[in-house]
Amino acid sequence: MRIQAAAMGALALMSSYYQFQVQAFTSSNSKMTTFVQPSSSFGKMSPASTTTTSATLLTTAAIATKGTSTTNSLVQPLQMGVLEDFLAGTDKETRKKENEAYLQQLQKRVQAINDLEPNIEDLDDEELVAKTAEFRKRLEGGEDINGPILEEAFAVVREAAWRVLEQRHYDVQLLGGLILHDGRLAEMATGEGKTLVSTLPCYINALTGKSSFVITVNDYLAKRDMEKMGQVHRFLGLKVGLIQSTMKEEERKVAYDSDVVYVTNSELGFDYLRDHLALSPAQTVLPQNDRGEFEFDGFCVVDEADSVLIDEARTPLIISKQVPAPSAKYTAAQTLAGALLPKVHYDVDLKNKNVVLNERGYRDCENALGIQSLFEVGADGSAWAPFVLNAVKAKELFNKDIEYSVIMEGDQKVGVGIIDAFTGRVLDGRRWSDGLHQSIEAKEGIEVSEMSKVIAKVTYQALFRQFSRLSGMTGTAMSDAGELELAYDLKVTPVPTALPVARRDYPDVAFKTRKAANAALVKEVVNVGGGKSDGRPCLIGTTS
Repeated sequence: MRIQAAAMGALALMSSYYQFQVQAFTSSNSKMTTFVQPSSSFGKMSPASTTTTSATLLTTAAIATKGTSTTNSLVQPLQMGVLEDFLAGTDKETRKKENEAYLQQLQKRVQAINDLEPNIEDLDDEELVAKTAEFRKRLEGGEDINGPILEEAFAVVREAAWRVLEQRHYDVQLLGGLILHDGRLAEMATGEGKTLVSTLPCYINALTGKSSFVITVNDYLAKRDMEKMGQVHRFLGLKVGLIQSTMKEEERKVAYDSDVVYVTNSELGFDYLRDHLALSPAQTVLPQNDRGEFEFDGFCVVDEADSVLIDEARTPLIISKQVPAPSAKYTAAQTLAGALLPKVHYDVDLKNKNVVLNERGYRDCENALGIQSLFEVGADGSAWAPFVLNAVKAKELFNKDIEYSVIMEGDQKVGVGIIDAFTGRVLDGRRWSDGLHQSIEAKEGIEVSEMSKVIAKVTYQALFRQFSRLSGMTGTAMSDAGELELAYDLKVTPVPTALPVARRDYPDVAFKTRKAANAALVKEVVNVGGGKSDGRPCLIGTTS
């Protein structure tokens, strides 16, 4: 009762500043009424009083039972965020129970696959390969892909992997394959063989006539997985394709027409953008539906899914073209920015790398430029606001030899190079967008270069949500389970390890000073025998 009252009280406080009543029927014979009384000074508290009063509720619970009436008063401080913590804990426990029940159901299918193994082992190579044509015919005849044919197909892939690679899927890997086939995200520990797991659902889904996509994070992994795991698919009669960044348009079109396609997330995204800019279907590379529309209607499994679907979800892939830059505007904006003063004309947000002009800043800029508004579009099709703001950003937020370096040719300044904050190296070919690079060039007195104009862009989130059957696998996903389910409708299911985990994971340690951290680091290296002939080597990671 106390937990319910507290949770509902917190919800009421967040919903309204005014007194309101929440009623909840906890059973057919009891009724709980919760009254929330905010502090009378709520919303007008001084900073000193906020810490003591803003996180306090007055909660009164009245419990009426059958035949009697008893009132209990409960007054206790309730820390803000308790509702979120309570719901997060409840959600975690609920998800854990659901996954346990789900895995128990899948164990029955794993046992069915194991029961088929003796019969599949007795088939010779030709008979095993003939199973592919048999499965295709049965699926074309309307058989449910989630029925007994699924278990048969998994048993065939397991046997093919043993004959070709001498690798046999463990039962937990069969679990992982079933999870992926169900359109979920399988969380598998490092070293549990996620790459081998992907062969199972990709095979059965490729038999429907629609390509199965295996998404990796770089060209090397795509090529490695295709060369090794592709042997299993080719042995069973499937066509396997690989997309690499160096491929031409004709090669890409052939590869995308395969039954199983190995491709990186970035290459898939840029091919999607280029196809939408194509002037005719002959210039496209991705498969199209019957109406000539680009559509990801097949099965897709994303390796390192937390990185691609969460960490890079909102990072846009952009195709742009170069257009002449209005150098006179950049020069004028730079001169104007030099006359503006911080806290007088604008405020600087160092944390978010942003500057905000105040009312006086806008007014003085408009008077200096002789215009009605900085947002008024001029004859050249652009307004002054972005030029002025970028000039102020270049002045306040970007420092020479820290954020950027001036590129020299002899005694002449020829450009600006972005410095990587982690390595300290200049990033060759990288440029800031939205006119910021040109503003920094104007600040350094360099001839303003051409601007990039965006002609097509898409985020990974928008791209992968187009797949009709999306799944993923990674070693760390439970911490992002709620976000993955909300954004992609991907439920996360942890897969047990084949053997008990021998690795020990220790908690992180934080120090107040760099000196203390360095001393602890040296002590740790010495403790494992650093510097001794029989000691263990230590890998120490730094940011630069």
